[in-house]
Amino acid sequence: MADFVLNLIGDFGYFGMFLGMVLEAVIIAIPSELILATGGILASQGIFTFWGAFFIGLIGSVFCAIVIYYMGYFGGQPFIKKYGKYFFMKEEDILKSDSWFNKYGMLSALIGRNFPIVRTLISLPIGITRQPFLKFLIYTTIGSIPWTLAFVYVGYALGENWIILSTYVGYLKTPIRVLLIILIGLFIYKKIKK
Repeated sequence: MADFVLNLIGDFGYFGMFLGMVLEAVIIAIPSELILATGGILASQGIFTFWGAFFIGLIGSVFCAIVIYYMGYFGGQPFIKKYGKYFFMKEEDILKSDSWFNKYGMLSALIGRNFPIVRTLISLPIGITRQPFLKFLIYTTIGSIPWTLAFVYVGYALGENWIILSTYVGYLKTPIRVLLIILIGLFIYKKIKK
């Protein structure tokens, strides 16, 4: 996967980075943290600028959120259940994003953008419930800034030592997934108890 990302960004520059972020939303197996860190690495080598990598990462992230928002807005839950598999959206991941939205409301657009898997799919329930687009856009943009900035900066700071980043991100994903499962379990327990 790392080679694919490096080749994509290496061959197409900023557009490749944007395309990588789009693919991350459609093919969730491509980690955005790797794409963003690669942009940071290229900035440390003078191929990109730091702020150029940051803004392209942010624009790509927000663009994907808008696409997924409109999938929910116009297609609703039946569309997602029928066609979500073609976008590599697993039903349990969609349920996670639904529970985040039910728990946090529009704040989930801001908070959820900083957690793996949820960050990609949180736009679905927001679109399905037809929340105001401008409010969604503001929350999503603000919420995407910390994630984008952090990974571009880490890539920039690590430079050629980007393999270290990949290893540590792998360690972080498991505790985050466990936390999400616990939160979903608590949510379901409360609903059943009511």
